[in-house]
Amino acid sequence: MKALLPLALLILPLHAQTLGALATFTEEENATNWGFYTYATNETFPALWTLPDNDTDDTEIYGAFTDDNGVSFFADTLPSDSSFVGDYASAEIDTVSCDIYVEDLDSFDYAEFIFIAGGVEYSSDIFFVGNAGWSNLTASFSKDQWYFIDTNNEFAPVTLTPTILSEVVEIGVNYFPSSTEADGKLVALDNFAILPDLTAPILKISQASGELALSFDQIEGLSYDLEMSTTLQDDDWSLISNDTFNLQGLGTYETTLTPVSKSFFRVVAYPLFIELP
Repeated sequence: MKALLPLALLILPLHAQTLGALATFTEEENATNWGFYTYATNETFPALWTLPDNDTDDTEIYGAFTDDNGVSFFADTLPSDSSFVGDYASAEIDTVSCDIYVEDLDSFDYAEFIFIAGGVEYSSDIFFVGNAGWSNLTASFSKDQWYFIDTNNEFAPVTLTPTILSEVVEIGVNYFPSSTEADGKLVALDNFAILPDLTAPILKISQASGELALSFDQIEGLSYDLEMSTTLQDDDWSLISNDTFNLQGLGTYETTLTPVSKSFFRVVAYPLFIELP
């Protein structure tokens, strides 16, 4: 099943210093502006829109393998008015996420994120999927390892600096098959997102005069829910008050409450981004 990210706020395109973007491929014109590249012929074609026999409203882009050659879906300046390229460093973009579809797991090898900046192509660690159908991929530009091809034509690890991330001109996903049995088998892409750092902040708790004081530092690009549980069970988390729902903005958030025995607290972070057709 596809894992659509929670939408917290609509904001402007990346070239206007946004904090994120999400492509859901609901409109054919924007979907086919994404490129589909095949290593079989080193050619690029418009991505195809909506998998055959898709009887739902949840649309995607797709293409097929040729023999045992890899393929890519990518965005440059065409899709979504350049919303997926630009200065990631200034926009505080730290995370890339998407859902990928693999028709035939037996002939599929792995997938990876790729982006081009300063004339150099960078790739993420590889992802193996455990089932045919849909899987989610997520990688951080700051916390996960990335690679480039060095002067010896070998993959070498690289630290992605703000300078590198300031001039992203293309980003996408590579898919690689394991054999010629993949010929004609379909792969697809949906819910492609670039996002801020999704790490939840540290929640500070202190007690004075019988009241609990809770605080955490907010960062731009995220909204927050402050929640409480008495059991730590997944279904036993609730908002502390309506005032704390989807907190937004910079600076430190602070609140106080009357303590309850055996209480646990957490901060849930949600990305702020614009959903694109």
